[in-house]
Amino acid sequence: MKIALNARHMLTDRLEGVGIVTDEVMSRIVHSHPEDQFDYYFDRKFDQRFVHSPNVIPHTIHPVTRLPILIRYWLDHPVRKHVVKQKANVFFSPDGFIPLGMSIPKVSMVHDVAYLRYPEHLQPRIRAFYKKWMPRYLAYTDHIITVSEFSKSEIIAGYNIPADKISVVYNGITAAYKPVSEEQKKITRDRYTNGRPYFVYLGAIHPRKNILTLVKAFEQFKSAAPSDHQLVLAGRASWHTEEVFKSIAQSQWKDAFHLPGYIATADATTLVASAEAMIYPSLYEGFGLPLVEAMACGVPVICSNVSSLPEVASDAALLFDPHDVEQLAHHMTSLAKEDSLRHELIALGNERSKYFSWDKAALTVYEILSRFAKR
Repeated sequence: MKIALNARHMLTDRLEGVGIVTDEVMSRIVHSHPEDQFDYYFDRKFDQRFVHSPNVIPHTIHPVTRLPILIRYWLDHPVRKHVVKQKANVFFSPDGFIPLGMSIPKVSMVHDVAYLRYPEHLQPRIRAFYKKWMPRYLAYTDHIITVSEFSKSEIIAGYNIPADKISVVYNGITAAYKPVSEEQKKITRDRYTNGRPYFVYLGAIHPRKNILTLVKAFEQFKSAAPSDHQLVLAGRASWHTEEVFKSIAQSQWKDAFHLPGYIATADATTLVASAEAMIYPSLYEGFGLPLVEAMACGVPVICSNVSSLPEVASDAALLFDPHDVEQLAHHMTSLAKEDSLRHELIALGNERSKYFSWDKAALTVYEILSRFAKR
């Protein structure tokens, strides 16, 4: 079988969400199936580590897709032409965007439809792109993979897609996310917070991630009782971040906030594993990888009670209304003071994390690709 892959999200300096899923799933598939050929389509210079195996043939095809119009051109013209010429049996796109007008079967992965629920959180040109082209992509693809039952229901409701056209494949947990020694925790605290204990958020600084609520809750937590606890907000500044940074700069606790920017996986694993708790206040998620990564590290989780997060966290996290600053601050105080609660959440999280596996995800994705491949 010849499988063509939209590999444009596997970026060394910005390996996030879609790129992590692509890397984890495809590395397993290509190693498990040396009899198959995999054509990876990049839009820029790529790192050789993303050429997962000798049966992977990488192709760099320009233009670089920095603008929505270039994504569409890249897929519909040079990529489509090359895929057809190579006589691929199936085209797999982990970001949901596919070449239109191509008779080769197409399987796409749609992680969420946040752009339907929170269009105001997107730049206007990106919002317009999703509004015009996502209905066409979803209608034209042969099968859709998504990452939670919540996201499946959202795709069905938002685009009137038949339920049997969508498969749910949960994300897994990168093997590097695991508990670390007390010595390593001390080294990490020294690096990020001058030796002090900290709560951590890992992800983009973006309005949908609801960081302002976390900032306000942390201020309440610090004001309620003396504490050495710090807050590390780890992630790149995405869009409309001014209010978050202004709020931190004006806070009486501004010295307790730490913003290291984008953190590569090698450092993110120890940053998460050394935290007192992972806090994930997002308004909308298709899955929420940092939750299960923290659980695998033996770190308690506090997350909002909306979208896919209760489905993913189950009973292994403290949930809160993402608009309720006081409730979040209360959970932070509880975790800081109650060792029994911490231990309970760590044990529950350890069990919950076992449910999510990249090996399992790769097996299911390959089965779907095989089912739809043109022989």
